[in-house]
Amino acid sequence: MRNLMIIMMLFFAPLVYGQQLTVNESNTKLSIDGTSTVHDWTMVAEEFDGKADVTIEDGALKSINSLSFNVPVESLKSGKSGMDDNAYEALKEEDHPIIKYEFRSMDNVKINGNTTTMSTKGVLTIGGVSKIINMNVTADASNGIKFSGDITFKMSVFEIDPPTAVFGTIQTGDEVTIKFNAQYK
Repeated sequence: MRNLMIIMMLFFAPLVYGQQLTVNESNTKLSIDGTSTVHDWTMVAEEFDGKADVTIEDGALKSINSLSFNVPVESLKSGKSGMDDNAYEALKEEDHPIIKYEFRSMDNVKINGNTTTMSTKGVLTIGGVSKIINMNVTADASNGIKFSGDITFKMSVFEIDPPTAVFGTIQTGDEVTIKFNAQYK
């Protein structure tokens, strides 16, 4: 009888496990969208790395113990080398070659099947300036774990002067939006 009770407890206990994961570059996308006096623009990151220590329960993200995400500044590409060079200079790439995000906390967690939605807080570092940012994020734990979301902010918050070109006649707007879909496996 005792063995039967142990088996039943194991069978009906929620499946909880922690995972140490790394960014899967081939299934990760990050873009930065902005405006200028001439046209809207997009830069796409071609390289990233990061690690996550998460807890999965019953096939859904239950908690994030730690998470990092890094983008080399020179991996940001617009398809226009002049624009890229101006962006690298504005982002202070020579002294601060990596854009970094470090997770700090999550709340307002809602779980629906394999999908978890939450409000997150983390530290974003751009050009050597670190700021705490809040983002709404969706996590899908059906294949590793995929985090997606976006955040809009002003570059000047990070002490970044919006890039200019053609002797200042073309100016980028101060506001940018970062969109991400990052898979960790």
